[in-house]
Amino acid sequence: MQATGRTSTIELRVRWGETDAAGIVFYPNYYVWFDVAAHELLRGRYERGFGFPIVESGAKFHAPLFPDEVITIETVVADLRTKALRLEHTIRRGGTLIAEGFEVRVYVKLLEHGIEARAIPEDLRNYLLQG
Repeated sequence: MQATGRTSTIELRVRWGETDAAGIVFYPNYYVWFDVAAHELLRGRYERGFGFPIVESGAKFHAPLFPDEVITIETVVADLRTKALRLEHTIRRGGTLIAEGFEVRVYVKLLEHGIEARAIPEDLRNYLLQG
């Protein structure tokens, strides 16, 4: 992951309910964690009535996780466009790379019957570009 903008790090503990019948983390939970990390990076940084829905995402898994393990999720703003941004996530257990993922999110205004893409405001852009 090569940082071009703001980076944030969160720590989580794997819960037993996040595992499958084999006792390892069920893969959709990685996307939940990516979303939690994205919300932490963006917390309190845009106005009510606006949002950042996902238009693309993906992940690559390197090693399994088990209940009660502590993970660190690093999230970086990897690309910032006029109306969209790309967040890249890295999940580690200690020094072990567990997974890498990304999300492309578009800044939108919430309308009565839908959404409309908007340019990311300058103050939010400045925040997202701070390394």
